[in-house]
Amino acid sequence: MTLRRSDVRLALATLAAAAAGAVLGNVIAPDDPDARRIEPPPRYGLASGAARLPLPAGWEPLQRRSSLPGLEDATAVRGIHSAVALDIRAPEDASLLPGHFVAMHADDLPKPRLRLLDDHPTWRYELPGARPRTRLVALTLPTTRGVVTIACEAAAGVIQSAAGECEEAMSGLQLDGASVVTPAPETAARLVLPDTVARLNRERRAGRGALAAARSPRARSDAALRLADAYVAAADRLRPLAAGAAQDLTEALVGLAREHRRLAAASRRRGRAAALRAGAAIERGERRLAALLAAVSHPSQGSE
Repeated sequence: MTLRRSDVRLALATLAAAAAGAVLGNVIAPDDPDARRIEPPPRYGLASGAARLPLPAGWEPLQRRSSLPGLEDATAVRGIHSAVALDIRAPEDASLLPGHFVAMHADDLPKPRLRLLDDHPTWRYELPGARPRTRLVALTLPTTRGVVTIACEAAAGVIQSAAGECEEAMSGLQLDGASVVTPAPETAARLVLPDTVARLNRERRAGRGALAAARSPRARSDAALRLADAYVAAADRLRPLAAGAAQDLTEALVGLAREHRRLAAASRRRGRAAALRAGAAIERGERRLAALLAAVSHPSQGSE
């Protein structure tokens, strides 16, 4: 899936940032003659934003947050063989896993394996569990409105059965108003680019307007420094998400911040030649940034 160019310029709706558990049911009076003909509605372990995750047979919602390390904000569910955490949030890391989970497992986080679960292409991670003689399988599915994570921790001897349950659950994920994105190294950055670039563009328009209207060295310097800060903020937002082709984006943003600081310094000391050099470097940097944004936002066929 690719994002349209217009999406990069416009802010998207805020991504859902947390999972919420809910159990749905109908109460039917015992003497209702139609009771036997009415099937109970599905039970949902995850019902947040655009995502609905029906619970597989034998899974039970626990009505609390997960106790799995790094997934404490996720919804807890008991599987047949495993402790399960269900989560949806905006991407926080290039791995597509929650940032706190990545921080806690930085030393043993493997490369993901792509699993094609019906029409849900998913990254699968398997790593040691938090308890002795346990393993944990985490599945991540990126969508245009958040990354869905299902993590199952089980005894090492039954981890493959537990992983099968998790994959069954991910296969049943229902989306309303969102589309599945095939995971790739650039996916996390790609999902946040529309909002990040829209914010940068607003600050860039304001900063350039102030720079053009400035009538003193101090005012020109201040406007250039505000622009530098805007590029730094965009780079900081993308840095933990940037992998693959997206890695060059942060470098380009930092480079533009650096050149705007040089422009600010030249303006303060009235250094015309230095200001012109910084301005030329900014123009080159903007062209490079535009090309990188286009490459990340419109991946070539087969890159995902």
